[in-house]
Amino acid sequence: MSQKFDELKQKLKSVDTKKAGQLLKEVKQAHEDGKIDDNEKKELMSEAKKTVGDNLLG
Repeated sequence: MSQKFDELKQKLKSVDTKKAGQLLKEVKQAHEDGKIDDNEKKELMSEAKKTVGDNLLG
């Protein structure tokens, strides 16, 4: 696992719904920049969607 992946995963743990969109952009950019691989991107995107869903449900 890359350092960037770990950094983004930590951010996900404390993200709120308002910041989730920005975090998703960071994940996509990190992937485009080669800082995270496809599997890391998929895991982060899945976790982000789950986190946002949980926050919306209360």
